[in-house]
Amino acid sequence: MNKYLNKILYYFRDSYGIDKLSTHLYIAGFIFSLFRYSATFGFVCIIYSTWRCLSRNKYRRYKELQAYENFISPLVRRVKTHKNLFDNSRYYKIFRCPNCSQKMRVPRHKGKITITCRKCGTTFKRRS
Repeated sequence: MNKYLNKILYYFRDSYGIDKLSTHLYIAGFIFSLFRYSATFGFVCIIYSTWRCLSRNKYRRYKELQAYENFISPLVRRVKTHKNLFDNSRYYKIFRCPNCSQKMRVPRHKGKITITCRKCGTTFKRRS
């Protein structure tokens, strides 16, 4: 048994392996394969991801990964920004300066307060 395992490990020693793109393709493939009309696409995603993992052309797989990360990074950044704003909205309120439109974050539940803009020095009153 150990002899066969060593042969398999020897064969796959130069393969690319699993990365973020392959993992996401596996997940998408399994989700798509659950539905009747998209099962074929799901199996194609799983097969392509397996092919990527077993590939020995590491340079091309790395280039694919970089293209995927360049495509997905603005979307991830936007989601994280909205999540952060949503999480902080319970504790802070955001105001815009009426003069220069600078955003300012003020703690909630402090009553009526006077806010001074750090950028232009304008003061205005708002309820927090």
